[in-house]
Amino acid sequence: MKKLLVILLILMGTSLSLAVFFRPDIRPGYGVTETKWLSYYFEPLEGTNMDTVVYFMDSGKAGPTFLLMGGTHAMEIAGTVAATIFIENAIVERGRVIVIPFSNSSGASIATVFYPNQPDHFLQIQSKSGPRFLVYGDRNTDVNDQGRPDPEVYLHYPSGQELPGYESRNLNRNYPGRPDGTPTEKLAFAIMELIKKENVDFNLDMHESDTPDNYDIVNGVKVPGGRLAYMLVCHQRGMEIGALATMEIEFNYGVSLKLEESNIQFRGLSHREIGDATGSISFLVESPNPGFDFIWRENPDTLYDEKYPLKHRVGMHLATVEALVNSYNMMFGTDLAYSNIPNYNDLMQKGFEAYLN
Repeated sequence: MKKLLVILLILMGTSLSLAVFFRPDIRPGYGVTETKWLSYYFEPLEGTNMDTVVYFMDSGKAGPTFLLMGGTHAMEIAGTVAATIFIENAIVERGRVIVIPFSNSSGASIATVFYPNQPDHFLQIQSKSGPRFLVYGDRNTDVNDQGRPDPEVYLHYPSGQELPGYESRNLNRNYPGRPDGTPTEKLAFAIMELIKKENVDFNLDMHESDTPDNYDIVNGVKVPGGRLAYMLVCHQRGMEIGALATMEIEFNYGVSLKLEESNIQFRGLSHREIGDATGSISFLVESPNPGFDFIWRENPDTLYDEKYPLKHRVGMHLATVEALVNSYNMMFGTDLAYSNIPNYNDLMQKGFEAYLN
């Protein structure tokens, strides 16, 4: 199966030794006007498994710049598939959209070890052109790419907040990052540099959580889970935009999202740190992945679960993009516009596969 994925051989330095790095299968459509490596914004990522491809869709006409991010956690596949569908289909007509489909390429390069009872690393589907494989990676940077074991306690920079050691490899606990930090901190720093240098006006980080049906067992008692599912988290500067967006999604598609303001007590998160450190207004959305209900689901179907199929989750993410763009335009009098992207109803009718090249 791995032979069907795009794997690049990258020449390392002057030693002439070859290293194999993971590169996912993305088939850009006509709307992509340029690609860059993330290392363009922070050179030390070059030649490492932390580097990842950034896709630019520039209309050449005035308008805001929007950054769409998937794959912060590579097993949260609704975000990576939604980003891929955008890259392979969208035509940006006014303004500019930048897409990072696999924000942590290192996490995508390995099968998940964070949750038990998970699907295979590569999941075969039938696209418009035949068989393709979706990547079901890990939540965190590969420890081999991090280059050191997890500490007992991870101290977030610069707040000093104490977190479990494994969070040192979680991109979404490493913002704003630092140029002389760990590889994961350097990755977060590079994304921040992109946002600053490209003058990104607003951004969305796409995630997945356990489902509303999930539960945990604490002292022999069932405790409900799934709190994050169907949630839009907004930096405080984006709360009005988020409120308008959630109303639009429910009105148009009947999908209800909870609205939550980014909590200043939780550091390292994209919606918190990007919004604080840059002029970009930050959002994060969570869809329900049945694969995370690992306590009681013996064989979770992350693609075709009857209640939470991937087409529903991808549709929810793309509906969130649509609504945030509309709400941002309304609030600021701007005119970011794109076309040729399926809406939620299209995906529910035809499936996500119909929109992958």
